[in-house]
Amino acid sequence: MSGLRAALRRPDTYEVIFEIAYLGLGAAACLGGAALPLVAAVTLLADPLAAWPTLLVAALPLGAGVAGAFHAFGAAWGRGVPAPFRDAWEGVRRHAGRATAVWGLLCALLFVVVVDVLAIWATPWAAVIGPLLAALVLLGGPTAIIALAGLSRMPGLPLLALLRASAWLAVRRAPLTLLSLVVLAGWGMVCMAQPVAGLLGVGGFALYVLWSNSVAAWTSVG
Repeated sequence: MSGLRAALRRPDTYEVIFEIAYLGLGAAACLGGAALPLVAAVTLLADPLAAWPTLLVAALPLGAGVAGAFHAFGAAWGRGVPAPFRDAWEGVRRHAGRATAVWGLLCALLFVVVVDVLAIWATPWAAVIGPLLAALVLLGGPTAIIALAGLSRMPGLPLLALLRASAWLAVRRAPLTLLSLVVLAGWGMVCMAQPVAGLLGVGGFALYVLWSNSVAAWTSVG
């Protein structure tokens, strides 16, 4: 307790806390801006679940938002001073195209999986194909996250090579992948229960954990 009290008395402790909060807020704001089409679709559609393909299309900008937040984290780590709003915009400007392509592939995978699930539901094939579809989703999500982090870390890597390397890292660094899946699941439940708190409150922390795991994976081959 005495050590904690001493740390709280140091001015630089509050400066670090403020910088972390500022960085998280900037990253969450970047993601929140990218999520506006999805929020609008969920709000305006009479039955969002029935129109799930529309939700997948509305979710496409999320890739650029996540890439921008990851770029802000990397820039703050390298420079030592956070400038999340400026860095996030710079990340979106640099990586929006490739980030949208990565996220679009993930949305396409989810589309195929949902169509297959609806087709095999309540059939004998469900026990055979169901685990394979679940494995594809569990691998596809972390692969996309690692690839979005790799856009800033490996800017010259072709997209297909980036995706192959990301999928390999998602399997090779299974403990980090499992942690990312737990964070994604928890974050998703918070967003479904309290969307604003999920995006702006928990979003920055969740994105930072996902980015840290992805950078650790890339560092193992860097």
